[in-house]
Amino acid sequence: MNIISIFVIIAIVSYFIGTINFSKIIAWYGRHKDITKVGSGNPGTMNMLRSFGFKLALITFLAEVVKAGLTCLVCRIVTPAPYSYLAFWTAGLFILLGYNFPVWSKFKGGKGVACFAGVFLFSDLWYVGIAWFFVCATILYFNDYGSVASFLYLTALAVAQTIFVWLTGVPYAWAITAIIWALIALTYIRHHANIYRLIHHTENKVGFADKLKKFFCHKKGEEIIAEDEVEQKAETEIVVEDDQTDIVVDDEKDKSE
Repeated sequence: MNIISIFVIIAIVSYFIGTINFSKIIAWYGRHKDITKVGSGNPGTMNMLRSFGFKLALITFLAEVVKAGLTCLVCRIVTPAPYSYLAFWTAGLFILLGYNFPVWSKFKGGKGVACFAGVFLFSDLWYVGIAWFFVCATILYFNDYGSVASFLYLTALAVAQTIFVWLTGVPYAWAITAIIWALIALTYIRHHANIYRLIHHTENKVGFADKLKKFFCHKKGEEIIAEDEVEQKAETEIVVEDDQTDIVVDDEKDKSE
C-alpha cells in the first residue's frame, strides 16, 4: 500500500471517529437529556460542566481526550517513517473536523477543545500538556471563563509544539506546523461568539469553583441532584403543601358545622 492510500484511510477513519460525541452519549445515559437542548446547546465539555456538574464534565473530557489521542497514536504507529508524526497530526486534523462538522448531525457539532487537547496530550510533548493543563485549570478556578482557559491552553501548546518540531528536526515540520495552526484557527473560528462576548464583557461564566466544591465536599452517600431537578422538586412540594392546607381548612369547616 502506498503512502497516499495510507493517508486517505487515516483521514476517513479519523473523521468518522471524530463524529462520536461523548457529551451527547453521557448526557443522555447519565441525565436522560439531550445536551443540545440544555444550557448553551453546545455538545461539549463546558456545557456539560454548566448543566450537569463537575463529574460528568470530567468524564466527558477524559473520554474525548482518550478518543482523539489514541486514534492519533495508532495512526502514527501504523504509518512508516518518515511520515509517522505527520500521520499523527493528520489524524488530529480530521478528528477535529469530524467532531466540529459531523455528517450525522447535519454538520453541527461541538467546538473540539477536548479533542484538540487529547491530540496534544498523546504527542511527544505530553508532559508539557499535563503540566499546562493544571495551570489552566487553576486559571479557570479563579477566572471562571471557560473560553479563556481553552484559548490559553491550546495556543500555548501550539507554540510549544511548533518550536519542538523545528528544533528536533521532525520530518515534514512545515506540514505539521501548518496543521497545528490550522487547528488553532479552526478553534478560534468556532469560538467566535465567545470572543465577541468576551470583548463586550457578556461572556457566561461556568461556575467551576462552585461545582468543584460541591463535587468534593458533598457527604458520602448523598445524591447529587441537578439544579433544574431541585427547582422542580421545590415547586412540587409547594403544590402539595397548598393542597394539604386546603384539606385541613375543609376538615375544620366540617367539624364546625
